[in-house]
Formats: sequence, structure tokens, C-alpha cells
Amino acid sequence: MTVSDLRRAGRARYLESLLPPHVLERDAATGGLLRALLDAVAGELAVVEDDLDTLYDAWFVETAPEWVLPYLADLVGLAGLPGDLGAGTGAGVSRRGVVANTVMYRQRKGTVAVLEQVVRDVTGWPAAAIEHHPLLGVTTHVNHVRPDRPAWASVRGAAQAELESPRLAAGALTRFAHTAEARHVDPGPAGGRGRFGIGNVGIFVFGSQVYGASGTPARRPLGGADGWATHPLGLDEPWFAPPATEEHIEHLAGEADLPVPLRPRRLLALLRAARAGGDDAGLPVRVRLDDDAPLPAERVRVCRLEDLATDDAGDPLTGWQVTVDPVHGRIRTLFDGAPADPGSVHVDYAYGAPADVGAGTYDRSLGHDAALAADPFTGDTDEGGDRVGAQVPVRTGATEPGTAVSIADGLADVAAGWSPAAPDLTGGTQVLSVADSETYTGDLTIDVPAESRLVLVAAHWRGRLLLTGDVEAPVPGVYAPDGLRPRVVGDVLVTGQTGAAVLLDGLVIEGDVVVAAGDLRSLTVSQCTVAGRVRVLGTPADGNRELVVDVRRSLVGGVELAPTAPGLRVTDSVVDPRLTDPGAAPPAAGPAVVAPGTHVTVEGSTLLGALGARVLHVTSSLCDGVVTVVDRQRGCARFSYLAPGSRAPRRFRCVPPGDAPTYLARDPAAPAYPALAPTAPASIRRGGEDGAEMGVHHHLRRPQRTDAARRLVEPYVPAAMRIGMLGS
Repeated sequence: MTVSDLRRAGRARYLESLLPPHVLERDAATGGLLRALLDAVAGELAVVEDDLDTLYDAWFVETAPEWVLPYLADLVGLAGLPGDLGAGTGAGVSRRGVVANTVMYRQRKGTVAVLEQVVRDVTGWPAAAIEHHPLLGVTTHVNHVRPDRPAWASVRGAAQAELESPRLAAGALTRFAHTAEARHVDPGPAGGRGRFGIGNVGIFVFGSQVYGASGTPARRPLGGADGWATHPLGLDEPWFAPPATEEHIEHLAGEADLPVPLRPRRLLALLRAARAGGDDAGLPVRVRLDDDAPLPAERVRVCRLEDLATDDAGDPLTGWQVTVDPVHGRIRTLFDGAPADPGSVHVDYAYGAPADVGAGTYDRSLGHDAALAADPFTGDTDEGGDRVGAQVPVRTGATEPGTAVSIADGLADVAAGWSPAAPDLTGGTQVLSVADSETYTGDLTIDVPAESRLVLVAAHWRGRLLLTGDVEAPVPGVYAPDGLRPRVVGDVLVTGQTGAAVLLDGLVIEGDVVVAAGDLRSLTVSQCTVAGRVRVLGTPADGNRELVVDVRRSLVGGVELAPTAPGLRVTDSVVDPRLTDPGAAPPAAGPAVVAPGTHVTVEGSTLLGALGARVLHVTSSLCDGVVTVVDRQRGCARFSYLAPGSRAPRRFRCVPPGDAPTYLARDPAAPAYPALAPTAPASIRRGGEDGAEMGVHHHLRRPQRTDAARRLVEPYVPAAMRIGMLGS
């Protein structure tokens, strides 16, 4: 019962209390018509009260409903309030903040700080505004020498040269003097040419997100190299430091405020500060060996910048030490100064990515709820697929009753719940929640009975502390899918009977997801990273003829469906065969999708390989491989790029011949993977539906964000100066 229902019932009882008792008795004896009338009147009164409450909330921007914000914007003279710019995608877009801060913006009109703040609030991305006229190389007065703006780079100042490198923060942190440019600042494909002009201000926008990973188990690097890697697939990945929160608008963003890779010398400075102060709680990297306490800062050394810690005699300290490489995400362990391997290595660090796609430590609640809502599973009960009969938590080393220590044991518990001894669970949903980020080795076998569903999700129970001091007991179906990234080393083998369904969410699967011959109803791969391929098998007798495969917000190495599988849907995902073999060149990596008898739907996704289907519907996507469709009389290709030589259905506003996408990175471990490069043709960067970019980042609405920021920041630009939006 909702609050409005309770208010309506209470108001009806109050109205009844105002009437004489004999009237109520007579009404009850004659059928209760008066009581029904009072209930109707109470309902209208409740509507009026709700409207009055909403009207009061609408006076304040902090509590106003979303539809009221344009009216509040009119009150402060804010024209062109941006619409939906991808809120809920992890980028922090807030129209409410733009309206709330408009008066504060105008109080600081003409300053660099307000330019930075407006762009940050409108786009939801960190930004740095740089006035370039102080960086011009001019002759200075001897009484006003500017040593902070050298015209020549020092080969001895390694720390300064590293910080000033244009590769770091796209040149936003440089302090070297430049010669003046007469051209207008150019935010386009030329990479910001002309920005070193007298009247130019460059606003650098950083679209990367930084995700903290706590207690992540390190693994051997790909190829069997020495040391330990933090990337779940063993690839080289740069570490990041979580950006600091700016508390004052007057503060101009620096390296600590931007989502940029962690420099080795910056990490060294932080470690030295922690060693001097004895407090390493704020370090961006912490290492724990053999489940012990984190190593103190004295025993964490930066690779190639410092030697091992020694005692007074100059000998290496006894016990464990590690050398860390933040550029490649590698760790080397040593015991008593000699290379040695501990039983386990766990790391607290941060990594970067353009968006919430694939398995990650971000909050996956909205995506998980959307996957559940889109699942065609219904069950065989009146409650349908929403009824959660049981939940089995999994955590390595767990000792609590009802908690499994491995996913395989948890699946055994789920199977026991579906046994004939527990008929109440058949026809509903069972949840298997992996509550840590550990590595689980071995193939997983999932056998789902008819009209039942298994939800295998990386999630934990966030129990409330009761007044008695106890923690609230877990409730089946209530969990928090965030902060975790467990890894499964092996294949996931799924078998389903009539009407069965399986949903995988938040897992890194270093193997294939295989659906055996049977009659599975649906398979959903949501917010996962599958290094192998999603494969559906089938025979003439057991061909999974009603199966719908749904890939949502995931990184997948490929999809192979038997001719009997009817449906495949790929949404906001990347299908890249290089995930299965990162060292292979794109042509040798294999096809992305093989579905000769399937109706394939692709929306807002990037396919870095060939696609074969019977019927194809593709929208706002990049098919960077030859597309071959059998039935071209049905289906459509809309607002998309299809590689030359493709045999596809009719096209609507697709990329013209001659244009091809270019990417910032093709390495799956790169922070910019697989974002479009600024040099990509405008027909691709703005050719998606609604004018957004094509591909997996279509949902971010990048062009709309930058356009809105450029429009709303214009009134605050100092007179006679020009701005250039760079790095977006």
C-alpha cells in the first residue's frame, strides 16, 4: 500500500468520525453507499493534498520534480536548459545543479573558474579551463621574470618534463611557453590548433570515468610473464588515482582533480609523504599479500624510480616488499630482497574507462533492473518471474550458514532447491549472488528446470543495523549489485528445459558461455566481460527454438548461434574477437557474430568483426566488419556504419561511402577503449540517432553534452576572448 493509499484511508476514516453514529449504522444496514461516497471524497482530498505537497517542493530546486526545472530555469533567466544527456550512465549529469548554480555563475562572470564549473556541471565530466595568453613566449622584464613558464624544456628536470608531457591530460597541465598563434582556436579534428592565441581560452573536457577496485586479486600477466597483473584478463592497464572533489568554485582543476593516469613520480611523491607522516590511508595503491594486512608504504617501491628498502647496514629489509609499475598495472613481489611468489596478491587501485560497460566495480543497479524487466521469462505462477524463491550467497572462505564458498557449491545448493523435495521453488527465480571479487576456477554447469530462472549476479547484501545491535537478516531478491568484479576461469555451460531462463550479471568470464542443446527460453548477459564467445548449440530435436539471447552493456569476444536459435539482441555492447586473443590482428581474430538462422537486433553497439545473420535490424551502431544478411527484404540499417562490401537490408541515413571510424584505442585494457577518435568523420561522431555518436557510447550523448556546454558557457566568457572545447 502506497503513502497515498494510506492517506486516503485515513482521510476516509476521519470523515466518518464527523458523522453521527446512527447515520453510519443505518448506512451499513442499507448497503454502505455513504461509506463509498466518503471513500471517493477522501480520494479526491488525498489528490489535493499530494498536489499541495508537490507545489511546496517545487519552490526549491533541490526538491522540485524534474518537470519543474525548466520553469525554475526561466525564473533565473536560464535559456536553453539541456534535456536528457544520458543521466544514469555513470557520468553524473545533473540539470538540477545547472539551475541551482546559475546565480553563483553570474556572480563570477568573466573568470576562468566559472567557465570550468559550467562545463563540468553541464557535461557531468571533469574539466580544466586554461588561459593560454600567460603561456606565450614573450620577452619579460628583468624585474618580473617568469621562471614558471620556461621556453625550453629541461632535460634534467625529469619530474617536470613528465608532468608537462602533452600525452598527460591532453596537454592541459603544460606550463611551457609557446609562440603565439594567429588562428582562431579550433575544437575540431585538428586537435585544438590555434589555442595558443592572445585571446583564447581552452576548456579541456575529460570523458573518462575512474572506478575504484578494492581487494582485487592479481593474476599472472598474459603470456606467462613474471610478476602480477591487476587487469582481470592479465593485460597491461594504467592505474588511476580517484579525482579529488572540488569544494570551491574558485579552485582551478589540477592533476589531482582530473581523471588522468597515475604517473610514477606522482605515486612516488605520495608514497614518500605517507612514509614521512606514517599514514598510508590515502594512497591510491595498496597491496596485500597472503591475506595479511596491507604492506606499509615503506615496503611498496615504485619500479625504476627507487631501490628496495634497506636496513641500517644497507641490506634489503627482511620479509615482503613489492615494486609497482602504475603505467602497465604490474606488481613484482620480493622476499628478503629476492624474487618470490606469495600465495595470493590483492590490490586496492583504480582504473579508467569511458562508460559503464562490461564487468566493473560501478553501481550496476539500474542496468540490472532493466535486464530483469526485459527478460521474457514469466514462470508458471501468478506472481510470474518476479517471485524470488531463494537466494544463495557465495563468498570465498565463508563460514556463515547458508553461504557457499564457491560458485560450483552455490549451484549445487540451487539445484537442491529445484529438486522434487522443494516444489515451491519451481516456476520462480533463484538468485546466486557472488559477494566478493575473487577468482573462481573451473567450469560451471547450470541446469535450469522448466519454467524456472537462475540469476547469477555479482552482488552483496547491504544489511541495516537494527536498534538491538544486530544486522538485518538477508531477504531473497534484495541485494546490491555494485563494488564487485568476480572472475570465473572456465566455461559456463547452460542447459535449460521449456520456459527456463538464465541471467548473468557483473562477471568476468575467462571462457565461453555455452548453451547446450535443449529448450532454454532466454539467456541474458548483462554488464559482463566474456573473454570467450557466447555459443548456442542445437540439434533438430533440441534446438533451443524459442531462445532469445540478450547481450546488454557487455564486452564479448563473439557470438555463435545454431541455425535453430531464433533471436539475438545486442544493446550498448562491444563484440570484439580480440578479447579471445588480444595479440591477434583484427582480420585474424575471427568474426564477431555468426547467426545464420537468427533475427539479429543491434542497438548502440560496436562490432569489431564480421556479422552474419538471416534478418538484421541495426541502429546507431558501428559494424566494423563485413555484414552478410540472408534475407535482405526484411530488416533495416539505420544511422549506422557498415563496412564496405556488406550485403545488408535497406539503409536509412547510414554513413556515406568513404567515411570510416577511427578509434582512440583498440586495446581492450586501454582506458579509452573503444572510444571514437576526434579525427573520426562527423558523419560517425554525430551520425547516430538523435545526433549522438554511433557505437557503444551512443547512450552517453557526447555531442549533445558538448554542444549544450558550449552554448551555456558562452555568456560567461570574458569580453573579446574565445573558447575552444578540447578533449571531449
